[in-house]
Amino acid sequence: MKAQSILLLALFAFSGACSRPRPVLVPEISPPLALEEVCAWTGAPAWNLLFPCGGGVGWIDAAGRIVACDLATKKVTEVFAVPFAVTAPPFLQGDLLVLQDKASDRLLIYDLAERALKFDASRLGARQVLGVDADCLVYHDNGQLSVNFWRRSGTVFRSEEKSARFFNCFFSPERILIPTPERLRTFWKKSGRFASEPLPQTAISPFLFSAGHLYYGASGRFLVKYSIDEKKLIWKLKLGQALERRPLAFAGTIVASPEDRNLLQVNRRGSLLWWQGLGSALSFDLLPMSENLAAMLLNREIKFVDPRRRQVTPFPGAARPLGPPLAWRGDLYFMTCEKESCRLLRLGNRYGVDIELEPAPVLWSGSSLRFTVRMQNLIEPRWECEILDAQDRTVFSRSKEGGGKASLVWVPPQAGKYVIRVRAKARNRDAQGELSLQVLDAQQVVPRFYLHF
Repeated sequence: MKAQSILLLALFAFSGACSRPRPVLVPEISPPLALEEVCAWTGAPAWNLLFPCGGGVGWIDAAGRIVACDLATKKVTEVFAVPFAVTAPPFLQGDLLVLQDKASDRLLIYDLAERALKFDASRLGARQVLGVDADCLVYHDNGQLSVNFWRRSGTVFRSEEKSARFFNCFFSPERILIPTPERLRTFWKKSGRFASEPLPQTAISPFLFSAGHLYYGASGRFLVKYSIDEKKLIWKLKLGQALERRPLAFAGTIVASPEDRNLLQVNRRGSLLWWQGLGSALSFDLLPMSENLAAMLLNREIKFVDPRRRQVTPFPGAARPLGPPLAWRGDLYFMTCEKESCRLLRLGNRYGVDIELEPAPVLWSGSSLRFTVRMQNLIEPRWECEILDAQDRTVFSRSKEGGGKASLVWVPPQAGKYVIRVRAKARNRDAQGELSLQVLDAQQVVPRFYLHF
């Protein structure tokens, strides 16, 4: 028995030694962060909405066209020429973009993923679009709610009950939920029937629909959880100030940002797990990323909050955004515009090579020159360092593997101008860094370093 136990332990140890090493992952956000210009153009966009499009970032330009910027080439190309002037705020849900011209009462639905026009109609009477999915378009005109089966027969169902205000709406295979401040309106797709029920607390924020429940900010400074199937209040949490922005479902919890400039993380039983002071009011709603929540603040600071690890990564002094940011592929994108000059900016991890000389008053020929090379967020890089003289001749070269920090030493043979160049190839991307330096001749007398004896 003892021999068998020893054999099993040996097998476990051997399998552990032979198992593949875990892949190295780069955190979604890690300091130092880098803010870079993706592209620039002249002429303010027609609307400030950003969206993923054609493998890049898209918007509606001054001419009313849907355009997209390729993030690799940084070139802007036309995706779709809208056949009318977009005079109402564009509505985006998933990959479907709804564009309207109020003057001609014309509306179209464009699929950004397929890059195809899906629906084009006039005289719908859509005053405000509330939601869109692969089958239905939900809108209202003067408080009358309408559901248009645009993908199929184009049949329109209208509710007789009116409301002065509608929030966001939610789709499921069986029904559509359309909340108002006082009531929850439900449209049953199979029967084409509208139903209505009162909410336990008057809503003052857009709604979150998650796992059969509605979460929203309510009058009296409450965060409310309401069960749709049971039609009853599950709990309400008293807040320091009113919650007017939509709650978020994130990392298995509910995150809210009331007007007291705090961020609250609440579990689904209504208990406060964590809170974080933001230090300023939000410019836009909290934006969920994969691991972080992006908070763009009025004091021109951007904070990335990781509720799982309870970490906050700030980025101060950002440019004032033209409109809501877009979180896409681990980076944050936003537009800025000054007069007619506009830019698309990207904020995220810095991927590159840092070269730093060790402090020295003067670099002399014949004396050792020490410098460090550091890889920034590169996975398993292979890199080559070379030093070039003024005639672009290689006077030093070294190849290495691995990230982190490496120290190198070189003795300049003579005075002159040199360039340290490092090229790195990694699993996630390639990068390059350069540093120029001037080496002086130690045998020549330099007046400001001349010593009198």
